[in-house]
Amino acid sequence: MNKTTVVALIFTTALLSDTLANAADFSVEPLKDGEAFIGCLAQNTPSGIGFLAVDDKVALFANTARFPIEKGDEVKGSWAIDDGDETEFSSTADSAHTATIDVPNTTEAVAALTSGKELRVKANGVKGTFPLAGTEKAFTDLLACMQDEGAE
Repeated sequence: MNKTTVVALIFTTALLSDTLANAADFSVEPLKDGEAFIGCLAQNTPSGIGFLAVDDKVALFANTARFPIEKGDEVKGSWAIDDGDETEFSSTADSAHTATIDVPNTTEAVAALTSGKELRVKANGVKGTFPLAGTEKAFTDLLACMQDEGAE
């Protein structure tokens, strides 16, 4: 299954699911393709951010109506936590108004996301700011979801 299919499935599942567990305003749920486990999703729809864990990778989603992005568009930009250094990214939009960012698999990146106050994203020239309240619990619950589902 390719990344586009996984992400499209995530958004569809998130919209249709009534069984989400609340994690400090983040909904956390396992994602499956039939019986096959894909990964876990933590999202905070009101704030516009979410995280997808698949295997040992985590993607960050930032969604705001201000982003001039349509599904399938190439997205280029940067992201930063609080007053930290900006990190460039590029991706293909899996849904409208959404920037998808691969989070580096480092302790520093996760620590910044879970202890930071604000995520700043610039996508295709437009800036968006997203609160990070609740991300520490979201990451804890995301890890628990992955372990509960038997991810290796």
